[in-house]
Amino acid sequence: MNPPLESLTSAAENQNTGFVQFEPGLNKNAISLCMQDQEYIANIKEVQVYLDKVKKIVRLGCSQEVLNVAVSSMSSVVGILSVMSSKPKPHASL
Repeated sequence: MNPPLESLTSAAENQNTGFVQFEPGLNKNAISLCMQDQEYIANIKEVQVYLDKVKKIVRLGCSQEVLNVAVSSMSSVVGILSVMSSKPKPHASL
């Protein structure tokens, strides 16, 4: 004998079929990494938005003052990021 259709549909509605499954024993590190990846991608996109804004402001015909500030600021940012990216990353200790 088959179960009634209503019990099958209600069981299917209560089942979590999404990517993030909240069940006992779930690897929470995987969820954390997924969230970190999303945040990382969002930050990359934000940097690209800022770079696009700078490109729109600093064009032929912009004032010398705007150009000087842009060169100085971008030079500082590149210098700081270069130093940060060349440092060895610390290892986590147990």
